[in-house]
Amino acid sequence: MEKISFPPLITELSDNSALYNQWYNESEMKFGNLDAHIIANWMVEVVEPIVEAIVALNTASEKIHEVVKALYLESLKLIGSGMAIRYKDEYKEAWLLMVQIPNLAVKFPIKTISLLHDVLSNLQVHAPEKTIEWCKLVKISCTEIKTIEDFKTVGRIYAWKCGLAHLRIRLKADFDGLSEGLQHTIAKAINVPVNANRFFENPWKNNKAKFEGVQGGFKGMTGFFEEPPLLAQMGEYIFVADSKSSYALFADQFGKVLIPANTVDATDISSNSKRITSLEKWLGRDSNEIDTAAISSVVATRDTLVFTLENSYFIYLYSLGNA
Repeated sequence: MEKISFPPLITELSDNSALYNQWYNESEMKFGNLDAHIIANWMVEVVEPIVEAIVALNTASEKIHEVVKALYLESLKLIGSGMAIRYKDEYKEAWLLMVQIPNLAVKFPIKTISLLHDVLSNLQVHAPEKTIEWCKLVKISCTEIKTIEDFKTVGRIYAWKCGLAHLRIRLKADFDGLSEGLQHTIAKAINVPVNANRFFENPWKNNKAKFEGVQGGFKGMTGFFEEPPLLAQMGEYIFVADSKSSYALFADQFGKVLIPANTVDATDISSNSKRITSLEKWLGRDSNEIDTAAISSVVATRDTLVFTLENSYFIYLYSLGNA
Protein backbone atom coordinates (compact mmCIF):
# COMPACT_ATOMS: atom_id res chain seq x y z
CA MET A 1 0.00 0.00 0.00
CA GLU A 2 1.36 3.37 -1.03
CA LYS A 3 1.92 6.00 1.61
CA ILE A 4 1.66 9.78 1.55
CA SER A 5 5.07 11.28 0.80
CA PHE A 6 4.38 15.01 0.45
CA PRO A 7 5.84 16.66 3.60
CA PRO A 8 3.27 19.47 4.06
CA LEU A 9 0.42 16.96 3.92
CA ILE A 10 2.20 14.62 6.32
CA THR A 11 2.73 17.54 8.70
CA GLU A 12 -0.90 18.62 8.50
CA LEU A 13 -2.20 15.12 9.22
CA SER A 14 0.31 14.52 12.02
CA ASP A 15 -0.14 17.86 13.78
CA ASN A 16 -3.91 17.48 13.75
CA SER A 17 -4.13 13.70 14.09
CA ALA A 18 -6.67 13.89 16.92
CA LEU A 19 -9.05 15.87 14.72
CA TYR A 20 -8.66 13.59 11.71
CA ASN A 21 -9.16 10.51 13.88
CA GLN A 22 -12.28 12.08 15.35
CA TRP A 23 -13.71 12.78 11.88
CA TYR A 24 -12.87 9.24 10.82
CA ASN A 25 -14.65 7.78 13.85
CA GLU A 26 -17.69 10.00 13.30
CA SER A 27 -17.86 8.86 9.69
CA GLU A 28 -17.71 5.22 10.74
CA MET A 29 -20.63 5.84 13.08
CA LYS A 30 -22.57 7.29 10.15
CA PHE A 31 -21.56 4.96 7.32
CA GLY A 32 -20.35 1.84 9.10
CA ASN A 33 -16.91 0.31 8.69
CA LEU A 34 -14.66 2.30 6.34
CA ASP A 35 -11.93 0.41 4.54
CA ALA A 36 -8.62 1.96 5.64
CA HIS A 37 -6.89 0.62 2.52
CA ILE A 38 -9.37 2.42 0.23
CA ILE A 39 -9.01 5.65 2.20
CA ALA A 40 -5.21 5.46 2.11
CA ASN A 41 -5.15 4.88 -1.64
CA TRP A 42 -7.58 7.75 -2.23
CA MET A 43 -5.44 10.06 -0.11
CA VAL A 44 -2.32 9.16 -2.10
CA GLU A 45 -3.84 9.07 -5.58
CA VAL A 46 -6.26 11.99 -5.31
CA VAL A 47 -5.87 14.20 -2.24
CA GLU A 48 -2.07 14.40 -2.24
CA PRO A 49 -1.76 15.79 -5.81
CA ILE A 50 -4.41 18.41 -5.02
CA VAL A 51 -2.57 19.49 -1.87
CA GLU A 52 0.71 19.68 -3.80
CA ALA A 53 -0.91 22.04 -6.31
CA ILE A 54 -2.32 24.17 -3.51
CA VAL A 55 0.97 24.40 -1.63
CA ALA A 56 2.67 25.46 -4.87
CA LEU A 57 0.63 28.68 -4.63
CA ASN A 58 2.54 29.57 -1.44
CA THR A 59 -0.60 28.94 0.56
CA ALA A 60 -0.51 29.73 4.29
CA SER A 61 -0.54 26.76 6.67
CA GLU A 62 -3.91 27.83 8.09
CA LYS A 63 -5.43 27.71 4.62
CA ILE A 64 -3.80 24.36 3.91
CA HIS A 65 -5.47 23.01 7.04
CA GLU A 66 -8.84 24.32 5.88
CA VAL A 67 -8.48 22.75 2.44
CA VAL A 68 -7.15 19.40 3.67
CA LYS A 69 -9.97 19.25 6.21
CA ALA A 70 -12.51 19.80 3.43
CA LEU A 71 -10.86 17.24 1.16
CA TYR A 72 -10.68 14.67 3.96
CA LEU A 73 -14.28 15.09 5.12
CA GLU A 74 -15.62 15.00 1.57
CA SER A 75 -13.46 11.95 0.85
CA LEU A 76 -14.96 10.13 3.83
CA LYS A 77 -18.47 10.96 2.59
CA LEU A 78 -17.63 9.76 -0.90
CA ILE A 79 -16.09 6.52 0.33
CA GLY A 80 -18.71 5.94 3.01
CA SER A 81 -21.55 6.36 0.51
CA GLY A 82 -19.85 3.90 -1.82
CA MET A 83 -19.61 6.38 -4.69
CA ALA A 84 -15.80 6.48 -4.62
CA ILE A 85 -15.84 2.69 -4.86
CA ARG A 86 -18.55 2.13 -7.44
CA TYR A 87 -17.45 5.07 -9.60
CA LYS A 88 -13.83 5.34 -8.52
CA ASP A 89 -12.37 6.23 -11.93
CA GLU A 90 -14.99 8.89 -12.59
CA TYR A 91 -14.69 10.61 -9.22
CA LYS A 92 -10.92 10.36 -9.25
CA GLU A 93 -10.76 12.01 -12.67
CA ALA A 94 -13.18 14.72 -11.55
CA TRP A 95 -11.41 15.50 -8.27
CA LEU A 96 -8.04 15.69 -10.01
CA LEU A 97 -9.39 18.63 -12.00
CA MET A 98 -8.70 20.60 -8.82
CA VAL A 99 -4.99 20.10 -9.53
CA GLN A 100 -5.56 22.21 -12.65
CA ILE A 101 -7.52 24.93 -10.81
CA PRO A 102 -5.78 25.19 -7.42
CA ASN A 103 -6.80 28.84 -7.08
CA LEU A 104 -10.44 27.75 -6.84
CA ALA A 105 -9.67 24.74 -4.65
CA VAL A 106 -7.98 27.08 -2.15
CA LYS A 107 -10.74 29.68 -2.07
CA PHE A 108 -13.78 27.44 -2.47
CA PRO A 109 -12.89 23.81 -1.66
CA ILE A 110 -16.39 22.70 -0.64
CA LYS A 111 -18.09 24.65 -3.42
CA THR A 112 -15.73 23.25 -6.05
CA ILE A 113 -16.29 19.68 -4.88
CA SER A 114 -20.05 20.27 -4.73
CA LEU A 115 -20.11 21.51 -8.33
CA LEU A 116 -18.13 18.47 -9.45
CA HIS A 117 -20.49 16.12 -7.66
CA ASP A 118 -23.58 17.86 -9.06
CA VAL A 119 -22.39 17.31 -12.62
CA LEU A 120 -21.32 13.73 -11.98
CA SER A 121 -24.64 12.83 -10.36
CA ASN A 122 -26.51 14.22 -13.38
CA LEU A 123 -24.27 12.43 -15.84
CA GLN A 124 -24.69 9.17 -13.92
CA VAL A 125 -28.45 9.45 -14.42
CA HIS A 126 -28.54 10.57 -18.04
CA ALA A 127 -25.18 9.78 -19.69
CA PRO A 128 -22.94 7.71 -17.39
CA GLU A 129 -20.69 6.67 -20.25
CA LYS A 130 -19.74 10.33 -20.85
CA THR A 131 -18.36 11.18 -17.39
CA ILE A 132 -14.68 10.72 -18.23
CA GLU A 133 -15.18 12.62 -21.48
CA TRP A 134 -16.66 15.52 -19.49
CA CYS A 135 -13.63 15.58 -17.20
CA LYS A 136 -11.27 15.67 -20.17
CA LEU A 137 -13.20 18.52 -21.79
CA VAL A 138 -13.10 20.59 -18.60
CA LYS A 139 -9.38 19.92 -18.25
CA ILE A 140 -8.80 21.46 -21.68
CA SER A 141 -10.28 24.73 -20.45
CA CYS A 142 -8.76 24.87 -16.97
CA THR A 143 -6.01 27.34 -17.84
CA GLU A 144 -8.67 29.90 -18.80
CA ILE A 145 -10.92 29.32 -15.79
CA LYS A 146 -10.42 32.19 -13.36
CA THR A 147 -13.54 32.25 -11.18
CA ILE A 148 -15.98 29.81 -9.62
CA GLU A 149 -18.63 31.15 -12.02
CA ASP A 150 -16.34 30.33 -14.95
CA PHE A 151 -16.00 26.82 -13.59
CA LYS A 152 -19.75 26.43 -13.16
CA THR A 153 -20.48 27.69 -16.69
CA VAL A 154 -17.77 25.62 -18.35
CA GLY A 155 -18.99 22.54 -16.52
CA ARG A 156 -22.55 23.19 -17.66
CA ILE A 157 -21.57 23.71 -21.31
CA TYR A 158 -19.54 20.52 -21.43
CA ALA A 159 -22.27 18.59 -19.60
CA TRP A 160 -24.59 19.65 -22.42
CA LYS A 161 -21.97 18.50 -24.94
CA CYS A 162 -21.98 15.14 -23.14
CA GLY A 163 -25.71 14.64 -23.54
CA LEU A 164 -27.60 16.76 -21.00
CA ALA A 165 -29.88 18.37 -23.57
CA HIS A 166 -32.02 20.19 -21.00
CA LEU A 167 -29.12 22.56 -20.27
CA ARG A 168 -28.97 24.04 -23.78
CA ILE A 169 -31.73 26.63 -23.35
CA ARG A 170 -29.64 28.78 -21.01
CA LEU A 171 -26.20 28.30 -22.49
CA LYS A 172 -26.08 31.16 -24.99
CA ALA A 173 -26.32 33.74 -22.21
CA ASP A 174 -23.81 31.77 -20.14
CA PHE A 175 -21.38 31.57 -23.06
CA ASP A 176 -21.68 35.27 -23.85
CA GLY A 177 -20.67 36.06 -20.26
CA LEU A 178 -17.34 34.24 -20.51
CA SER A 179 -13.98 35.79 -21.34
CA GLU A 180 -12.89 35.78 -24.96
CA GLY A 181 -10.10 33.31 -24.19
CA LEU A 182 -12.48 30.88 -22.54
CA GLN A 183 -14.96 31.21 -25.39
CA HIS A 184 -12.25 30.31 -27.90
CA THR A 185 -11.14 27.33 -25.83
CA ILE A 186 -14.68 25.97 -25.55
CA ALA A 187 -15.48 26.60 -29.22
CA LYS A 188 -12.38 24.66 -30.23
CA ALA A 189 -13.18 21.82 -27.83
CA ILE A 190 -16.71 21.35 -29.17
CA ASN A 191 -15.66 22.14 -32.74
CA VAL A 192 -17.78 25.19 -33.56
CA PRO A 193 -16.95 28.75 -34.66
CA VAL A 194 -16.61 31.02 -31.64
CA ASN A 195 -19.06 33.48 -33.19
CA ALA A 196 -21.68 30.85 -34.00
CA ASN A 197 -24.48 32.57 -32.08
CA ARG A 198 -27.09 30.16 -33.38
CA PHE A 199 -25.18 27.11 -32.20
CA PHE A 200 -26.83 27.09 -28.78
CA GLU A 201 -30.20 28.01 -30.27
CA ASN A 202 -30.43 25.24 -32.86
CA PRO A 203 -30.93 21.74 -31.48
CA TRP A 204 -29.77 19.94 -34.62
CA LYS A 205 -26.83 20.36 -36.97
CA ASN A 206 -28.46 18.90 -40.08
CA ASN A 207 -30.77 20.69 -42.51
CA LYS A 208 -33.13 17.85 -43.36
CA ALA A 209 -35.31 15.34 -41.57
CA LYS A 210 -33.40 12.55 -39.86
CA PHE A 211 -34.26 9.82 -37.37
CA GLU A 212 -32.48 10.64 -34.11
CA GLY A 213 -33.31 7.53 -32.11
CA VAL A 214 -35.58 6.75 -29.19
CA GLN A 215 -35.94 7.64 -25.53
CA GLY A 216 -37.99 6.11 -22.72
CA GLY A 217 -38.45 2.37 -22.48
CA PHE A 218 -40.07 -0.05 -20.07
CA LYS A 219 -39.44 0.78 -16.42
CA GLY A 220 -38.82 -2.87 -15.59
CA MET A 221 -35.80 -2.79 -17.90
CA THR A 222 -34.12 0.45 -16.73
CA GLY A 223 -36.59 2.56 -18.68
CA PHE A 224 -39.14 5.13 -17.54
CA PHE A 225 -42.67 3.90 -18.19
CA GLU A 226 -44.91 1.16 -16.82
CA GLU A 227 -47.35 1.63 -19.71
CA PRO A 228 -47.01 2.92 -23.28
CA PRO A 229 -46.74 6.70 -22.84
CA LEU A 230 -48.44 9.64 -24.51
CA LEU A 231 -46.88 13.01 -25.23
CA ALA A 232 -48.14 16.54 -25.69
CA GLN A 233 -46.82 20.03 -26.20
CA MET A 234 -47.86 22.35 -23.39
CA GLY A 235 -46.51 25.85 -23.71
CA GLU A 236 -42.97 25.70 -25.06
CA TYR A 237 -42.18 22.27 -23.65
CA ILE A 238 -42.87 18.69 -24.70
CA PHE A 239 -44.20 16.48 -21.91
CA VAL A 240 -44.62 12.72 -21.88
CA ALA A 241 -46.37 10.48 -19.38
CA ASP A 242 -47.97 7.17 -18.60
CA SER A 243 -50.72 7.04 -15.96
CA LYS A 244 -48.22 7.32 -13.09
CA SER A 245 -45.22 9.43 -14.13
CA SER A 246 -44.73 12.69 -16.04
CA TYR A 247 -41.56 13.95 -17.69
CA ALA A 248 -40.35 16.86 -19.78
CA LEU A 249 -38.51 15.76 -22.91
CA PHE A 250 -35.39 17.56 -24.11
CA ALA A 251 -33.48 16.44 -27.19
CA ASP A 252 -30.79 17.80 -29.47
CA GLN A 253 -27.74 16.72 -31.44
CA PHE A 254 -25.85 15.70 -28.29
CA GLY A 255 -28.45 13.79 -26.32
CA LYS A 256 -32.00 13.00 -25.24
CA VAL A 257 -33.15 13.29 -21.63
CA LEU A 258 -36.36 12.92 -19.67
CA ILE A 259 -36.60 15.17 -16.62
CA PRO A 260 -39.27 14.40 -13.99
CA ALA A 261 -42.16 16.88 -14.24
CA ASN A 262 -43.86 16.24 -10.92
CA THR A 263 -45.97 19.40 -11.10
CA VAL A 264 -47.55 18.36 -14.41
CA ASP A 265 -50.41 15.91 -14.05
CA ALA A 266 -50.32 12.88 -16.32
CA THR A 267 -54.01 13.34 -17.13
CA ASP A 268 -53.30 16.85 -18.45
CA ILE A 269 -50.70 15.44 -20.80
CA SER A 270 -53.07 12.72 -21.95
CA SER A 271 -55.92 15.18 -22.56
CA ASN A 272 -53.64 17.48 -24.56
CA SER A 273 -52.12 14.72 -26.69
CA LYS A 274 -52.86 14.68 -30.42
CA ARG A 275 -52.98 11.96 -33.04
CA ILE A 276 -52.24 12.25 -36.73
CA THR A 277 -52.93 10.28 -39.88
CA SER A 278 -49.87 11.22 -41.93
CA LEU A 279 -46.25 12.24 -41.34
CA GLU A 280 -45.56 13.03 -44.99
CA LYS A 281 -45.54 16.77 -44.32
CA TRP A 282 -42.38 16.34 -42.25
CA LEU A 283 -40.76 13.12 -43.44
CA GLY A 284 -41.73 12.92 -47.09
CA ARG A 285 -41.32 9.45 -48.57
CA ASP A 286 -39.72 8.19 -45.36
CA SER A 287 -43.13 8.44 -43.72
CA ASN A 288 -44.23 5.38 -45.70
CA GLU A 289 -42.02 3.24 -43.46
CA ILE A 290 -44.06 4.17 -40.38
CA ASP A 291 -47.45 2.67 -39.54
CA THR A 292 -49.24 5.93 -38.80
CA ALA A 293 -52.34 4.03 -37.68
CA ALA A 294 -50.32 2.86 -34.66
CA ILE A 295 -49.26 6.38 -33.66
CA SER A 296 -50.83 7.20 -30.30
CA SER A 297 -49.59 10.79 -29.94
CA VAL A 298 -47.44 13.24 -31.85
CA VAL A 299 -45.80 16.64 -31.40
CA ALA A 300 -44.17 18.61 -34.20
CA THR A 301 -42.19 21.75 -33.40
CA ARG A 302 -40.27 23.95 -35.80
CA ASP A 303 -37.27 21.63 -35.66
CA THR A 304 -38.33 18.35 -34.03
CA LEU A 305 -40.91 15.63 -34.64
CA VAL A 306 -41.74 13.30 -31.77
CA PHE A 307 -44.31 10.53 -31.58
CA THR A 308 -45.34 7.48 -29.58
CA LEU A 309 -46.82 4.17 -30.72
CA GLU A 310 -49.75 2.35 -29.14
CA ASN A 311 -47.83 -0.75 -28.08
CA SER A 312 -44.41 0.79 -27.44
CA TYR A 313 -42.78 2.16 -24.31
CA PHE A 314 -40.50 4.37 -26.39
CA ILE A 315 -40.60 7.90 -27.77
CA TYR A 316 -39.45 8.23 -31.39
CA LEU A 317 -37.56 11.36 -32.43
CA TYR A 318 -36.82 12.97 -35.78
CA SER A 319 -34.86 16.15 -36.32
CA LEU A 320 -36.41 18.40 -38.94
CA GLY A 321 -33.25 20.39 -39.57
CA ASN A 322 -32.33 24.02 -39.01
CA ALA A 323 -32.74 25.32 -42.53
